Amino acid sequence: MRTLLLALACWSLCAAGPPQRKQKPPDVQVLETRARRGEGKILLDGRVRTTGEKPIHGLIVIFDLISPENGVVGSERAVLDEDLLAPGQERAFHSETGDLARAVQYRIRAFDTADRELRAANTGPFPID
Repeated sequence: MRTLLLALACWSLCAAGPPQRKQKPPDVQVLETRARRGEGKILLDGRVRTTGEKPIHGLIVIFDLISPENGVVGSERAVLDEDLLAPGQERAFHSETGDLARAVQYRIRAFDTADRELRAANTGPFPID
């Protein structure tokens, strides 16, 4: 009986696999965003907050415009700040791009000024009104 209990205990430890690594928190969080069509353009507005543990050297946001088939039909880049951003700081964005008729939604990505991709939260996809 002891051997059976010992074997079950060993099996349960092995079945659990290696311990999960703790995921790092996002560097940037999208707080609010909206895109709408007007005057032959797509207008993008919103706000982001730096949420990482370390300061960010500049903040660049890229909007990937997505078709109904989930393919990227275009991208727009916006530089929100070129200076050092401390954790907790917020920045607003306002950008516009040509109206791509196939674009029905968009996703947001974030980079620093050294073109390193940042971990981001609440990135979409969001609808284009």
